Amino acid sequence: MTRVLFTLATLALGTSVQAQVLEEIVVTGQRTQSYEGVPAVTVRKPADFLVQGIRLVNDSRSPDLRKSEIIGTIDGLLKRTAELQNVALSYGEGFLVPIDLSSDALQIIEDQKRSDTSVVNIYVKVTLTDKDDTKKRISDLRAFIKQAKLIGRTEIEPTGDVGLSIVNPERYRSELLARIAEDNANLSRSMGKKCNVTVGGLERRIEWQRTGVAELTLYIPYSVEISKCSLEP
Repeated sequence: MTRVLFTLATLALGTSVQAQVLEEIVVTGQRTQSYEGVPAVTVRKPADFLVQGIRLVNDSRSPDLRKSEIIGTIDGLLKRTAELQNVALSYGEGFLVPIDLSSDALQIIEDQKRSDTSVVNIYVKVTLTDKDDTKKRISDLRAFIKQAKLIGRTEIEPTGDVGLSIVNPERYRSELLARIAEDNANLSRSMGKKCNVTVGGLERRIEWQRTGVAELTLYIPYSVEISKCSLEP
């Protein structure tokens, strides 16, 4: 009888995953054209948000005035998001965090290429469900940015193409593990031999690729090793 062995590190996953703080991942760039390095078992899921990076630039004479005008512009955007409820502002590199102007976490820096110029990079997000018209939601996202009330000499520059974000991708771990187990059970039955099928890497974090306008392919980068095969007696 074929045995399917999972690495012992996966036994502790249930507790550790539940304890994780919800995190939001931003996925930028074009859709992938290659599945090289992607394992056999994946799941395709809709993104939670459409995301557009923007750069706020201000070249007023005083550094304090530049900061004040940028903050004023962001504050106006935040007030509009509160009214709409399906738009949000975030910042971060890879991992997104909601903007809170009451803290000093959002850093406005001096532009290295232009003197007397301050800049900050943030993200504007619109919610996305599988029932939404993606083109319409992209239009809504761009309209929100275009209608921003700019304070003083603040300007807004979009950075890159519209991306995606997903909140807590680890919530799909149980589904992926179940599919991996089923796939390897099918592999064992298909071989018709007595073998050890060892699955490694299941303790690794979920990874993802953008495979649609509003869709992500998620997977655990696991590996399968088949050994000690013999003919059935």
